[in-house]
Amino acid sequence: MKTPAKLSSLSGLLPLYFPRALAGLDDRLRAHWLVRGAGPRDITVVRRPSLPKAGLLVFELRRDTGSLVVKHPRDEAGAAVTAREREVLQELDADSRLAPWRALLPRVVGSPGPAGTVAQTTLPGVPAERLVLDSPDDPYAVVAPALRLLADLRAATGRRREAADRASAWYESQLADLAAGMPRYRSGRRAAQFEALRHRLGAALDGAVLTEGWTHGDYHPGNVLLGRVPLQVTGVFDWGSGCADGPCEVDAYTFVLALRSTLTGRPLGGLVAETLSAGRVPDADRALLALAGLDPDHGVTDPAAIPLLSWLWHVTNNVRKSPRFGHSYGWLTHTVAPVLDECARWAGARP
Repeated sequence: MKTPAKLSSLSGLLPLYFPRALAGLDDRLRAHWLVRGAGPRDITVVRRPSLPKAGLLVFELRRDTGSLVVKHPRDEAGAAVTAREREVLQELDADSRLAPWRALLPRVVGSPGPAGTVAQTTLPGVPAERLVLDSPDDPYAVVAPALRLLADLRAATGRRREAADRASAWYESQLADLAAGMPRYRSGRRAAQFEALRHRLGAALDGAVLTEGWTHGDYHPGNVLLGRVPLQVTGVFDWGSGCADGPCEVDAYTFVLALRSTLTGRPLGGLVAETLSAGRVPDADRALLALAGLDPDHGVTDPAAIPLLSWLWHVTNNVRKSPRFGHSYGWLTHTVAPVLDECARWAGARP
């Protein structure tokens, strides 16, 4: 696709926060201001799904020569996200191993601007999440291409590594950032629950051998685009949590968890806690993971290893993107507390 001419202005604004009723107007005005020198254009602001996720202003800029997705940070956390996504997209573009999938990845264009604004090419297709909801009779068939893509990427970029050798990057840094981002878990009973999480994760990954390679870090049905005819992956976006040397297995399990949450309406925290309590990955999840070429029991002695590590990456990515998550009663109650409660139960039941 031909990309638009370089934007003459993608400079930043001081973060301003308006009541929800005025947020849409604020977003549109700010988006037009950011690209005020870009000539004739059409702008569509991506709707804010919730207040905790408002660290970025995201909009699509369409011109006769093509279109761009523009991400503008509202605060320091948002600026860190856009800076990291720029780095990851550049690494993806430079990795020759990914040549067969180059068309599925967005590319950075234009200049970032003083506040870290990043513009990238748009990708064709429909979010897999939307197709799943439109296909209630056989939603699993819809997501099969997205899971098979993970098997291909893992084969092209992955190698087996002992989790203990990658502890700092794969879970110790996540635990530190998660603890820093959730103030209510720094003392008392909740602090003890967090320590139980640390011990449960260490026990689960003791002796585990996982695959080190390109990891998206937030691979869920909303971040994967599909073409309807033929049914195939046409794009993968939101690479701000990606890395070339992550534990690949977390992408497949994150996708499966998010899919089950979409289909059942249940939060991720409860789903993960149930898996930890049962001591095995549900059969329905196993069938989906098999499409990604994964056996959740392969390379681990504890069935909790991949579910718990995937959950950790998910919740840590959220608090890194916006400090509001760590202060959100609803998010903590539904996504974090069930898993920490189960870890505390496990710790109490140990001989």
